[in-house]
Amino acid sequence: MSGGRSNRSWCLKTEEGSWVFKLFDSGRSNRLFPNDPTAESAALQALVGTGLAPDFQTSFTTGAGICIVYRYVVGAPLRCTDAETIRTLARLHQVRVPKLRRLASTPKALLQQGRKILAGLRGEGVKELDRCAPEPRDIPAGPSVFLHGDPVPANVLAYGEKRMLIDWQCPAIGDATADLAIALSPAMHVVYGAGALTPADELTALQAYPDAFVIRRYLALKPFYHWRMAAYCAWKVEQGEAVYARAFEAELSRI
Repeated sequence: MSGGRSNRSWCLKTEEGSWVFKLFDSGRSNRLFPNDPTAESAALQALVGTGLAPDFQTSFTTGAGICIVYRYVVGAPLRCTDAETIRTLARLHQVRVPKLRRLASTPKALLQQGRKILAGLRGEGVKELDRCAPEPRDIPAGPSVFLHGDPVPANVLAYGEKRMLIDWQCPAIGDATADLAIALSPAMHVVYGAGALTPADELTALQAYPDAFVIRRYLALKPFYHWRMAAYCAWKVEQGEAVYARAFEAELSRI
């Protein structure tokens, strides 16, 4: 199957139905996106019957890595995050949280995460990030919720008016704003979508989130999320992934 940048997938079609076999590449894990098959299995099992994720079937170990199996879902990957996607994330954030990694999303934590990603890197991009790093502010942490962790446009399937989240290899427990930051990220739209949303389209999508407190927190934390994502893009460029050069500029422009 086409689409994924981290793992390989196959679709098995039979008279009884269709299944996806997803084989994990352990070398594709990083500080921002862990690519954890055990976490994906836990997340999918916690979401069976909710309509938020494909129905989990099983997992097994192969000589090439861990493979998980889930029901194939007919749908088209999104080209950009829309209001219905944001409402779908809000539904996820109300689901009981399984045991997953915890994310910290205070300004201090986001800056620390970005600096760890940049550790050892050189170049103009790193210097630019040093110059424009936002000053830490006291923004208390919000309630912890069930996070997808990687809700980029390509990880959202549209079928009619509904949305389903796929590729659950980065789930977590943390602030709802963490999912909004990835879903609305200019860089992630350059890499996985049709290009960065305009500020107006971003705001329209954001306003679909049903909790005004979460929206206010996200708007306050935006500079820090943009800075961390720009740091991630600078690191990806160093890894030889050229598309992230454009993604870096898109994210940097919003800090």
